Amino acid sequence: MPTDKLTPAMDGATCRGCRRPLFGKDYCFGGRAYVPDANGGFTYSEAKTNYYGGFVCSRQCDFRASLELEQDMPGHGYSQKSLGQSAQRSLENNWGLA
Repeated sequence: MPTDKLTPAMDGATCRGCRRPLFGKDYCFGGRAYVPDANGGFTYSEAKTNYYGGFVCSRQCDFRASLELEQDMPGHGYSQKSLGQSAQRSLENNWGLA
């Protein structure tokens, strides 16, 4: 992966769940984003895409972002604690069964 193509988070991608800075283009511009390792090193893993769009850095962020969006949708409510079938299937495809 060429490092000259990476852009800082202020010009690029952020995690939809926790707003963590990612490297790469913002989701709306296409392309990929990468999650820097926890120690600030230079090993990157590719960020996953949330069911409703946007990049996420972890399973918890993926779940949180999907749930927040579903709670705002007509027919759902803030008391909702689980994801709909399609969003749950996407979560499992991204991160595996839990």
